Amino acid sequence: MSLSARRSAGVIAVAAAAGLVVWAVVRLLGVELTVSKDPDPNRVGPVEVLVATVLAGLAAWGVHRLLARSAKTAGWWPFVGSTALAISMLGPSYLADGAAAVALIAMHLVVGGVLIRGFASPIAPTVLASILTSSRPAGDGRARAPAHSPRNRRCS
Repeated sequence: MSLSARRSAGVIAVAAAAGLVVWAVVRLLGVELTVSKDPDPNRVGPVEVLVATVLAGLAAWGVHRLLARSAKTAGWWPFVGSTALAISMLGPSYLADGAAAVALIAMHLVVGGVLIRGFASPIAPTVLASILTSSRPAGDGRARAPAHSPRNRRCS
């Protein structure tokens, strides 16, 4: 599995975990998550949250990869992702009532926010490596300014 695929799978896993945390907090607060306009409502449990999040994450990953193929469309991901998030909130606002609707919309915002942010700003492996291996001076414990930094007066 490539670094990009591992990172994308990690973004989806974090989004799923965030959705499950929101679900657990909402349930601890005593809110019954149900959706339906029929007389027999459907309960939203952890399995439904997990499946919906993974499917949304896979769709987001696919759309992001399609947009990233072209330099013209690579920067569109936040707009496309936020538009999809807005559309996804129509479901809970129509199919749930009261506290359940608020909780489900909050869950959509948290999961969508993780997916949008996670796919929008990849950390390049070299940047991550430089952060992890930054040299520290012996005296004050602060990291040195990089050679190209405005704080470093030697580079002009």
